[in-house]
Amino acid sequence: MNSSKKIKDQQEKEAVSTVSVPEKKVKKAKKISRFAGVDKKPVILVTLCIVVVLVLCIGVGIQQFKPKVIMTVNQTKITMDDMMYPIYEVESQYLPYNEMYETYTGKSIWEADYQGSGASVSGLTNAIGLKQEVLNAETQYELLYQYAKKDGYKLTKSDKAKAKKQAKKALKGLSWLQKLQLNISQKNLTARFEKRILANKYHEDKQKELNKTVDEKAAVKDISKKDYRQYDVQFYYAATTTKDKNGKSKSVSDKKKATYKTKIEEIAKKAKEADSDFDFTKLTDKKEKDITFEKDGNFTEKDGWSYVSADTLKKIKKMKNGEISDAILDDTTGYYVVVKMVNNNSDEAYKTACKDAIESKQNEAYSSWFEKEQTDKVVVNTDVWTDVTIGTVTTDIVTADDLNDMKENSSSSKKSSKGSNQ
Repeated sequence: MNSSKKIKDQQEKEAVSTVSVPEKKVKKAKKISRFAGVDKKPVILVTLCIVVVLVLCIGVGIQQFKPKVIMTVNQTKITMDDMMYPIYEVESQYLPYNEMYETYTGKSIWEADYQGSGASVSGLTNAIGLKQEVLNAETQYELLYQYAKKDGYKLTKSDKAKAKKQAKKALKGLSWLQKLQLNISQKNLTARFEKRILANKYHEDKQKELNKTVDEKAAVKDISKKDYRQYDVQFYYAATTTKDKNGKSKSVSDKKKATYKTKIEEIAKKAKEADSDFDFTKLTDKKEKDITFEKDGNFTEKDGWSYVSADTLKKIKKMKNGEISDAILDDTTGYYVVVKMVNNNSDEAYKTACKDAIESKQNEAYSSWFEKEQTDKVVVNTDVWTDVTIGTVTTDIVTADDLNDMKENSSSSKKSSKGSNQ
């Protein structure tokens, strides 16, 4: 009871103490806006315009830094960043020869006639042909990789280790800035090589499957055994022509010709006078510079042999196995020669021609299959890809001098490694 009364008394006291006292109203001064008397609509419109311009500028800026899409393969986007390394691979193969090529021809190696994997297409420069090679290769890797993943292909530990090793090798010698400009790192290059390995696995299996559809007998029916009869020979020769500083052919001096003639005649004489079991490969001194020995020479009935004249070749074809010719001195061919017939009826060229014909048909089967697979699955962004010029993309990032230094450093490290192991 007492405690309740105390609480009640305390509440009554607090109620009395908190009775509000009427405040004296103070008249506030009226603020004058700096926009008073000004129409606010233009101000709002200007502000909105500024905001819109800023948004557009930011959007354009973001778009500029966003990687440009080169192509889409089944919804997977391949950007210019993705294409930097494969372009670098191609350009770094050709760039070291550019200076020498320009010296001899007056034009860059990129302007030279295309001699790559699609060289059957005439009238292309390296810049155009190699560009198509890069695009084709990346298209194939991506599409086959997708098929491999879909069919449950997996990388082994060995595959992963191989990809990691390839990435490490590819990065060797490149500065951090070059890696940044090429958009490559140990991580993304390893992933790239893993993709290639998996794609190649699928490619090999698909090729084996398609090979079974090829009619091998039909592929080789037009290959003549007579035309591809091969003659295996060993021979010593001296070239009576040389190249001038412009790369044009010219005859050596009469004095040199006389020296070459004497040396070839001496070789022929030694061979004739030697025992039947002598070694034809050792008729000259190791220090001999004027005379060259070819141990594994050959020619076919169809193609002939440029070292001797047509009349002389007829005589050589009639030689028995093991037989050695006299000194053949013919200035019209540009060679002085001594020949030993090793095998006058080899079928190696015929077998090779048949193998090549079958492989050609097998490759055609694969190309036909892949061409169909690309339909509606690969879309190239020509607006971007058209502006790409092989020979200009990475050649300023990794120069010919850089590549030469990398090659020299690699050779030095190999030699030092070999020396330490010994």
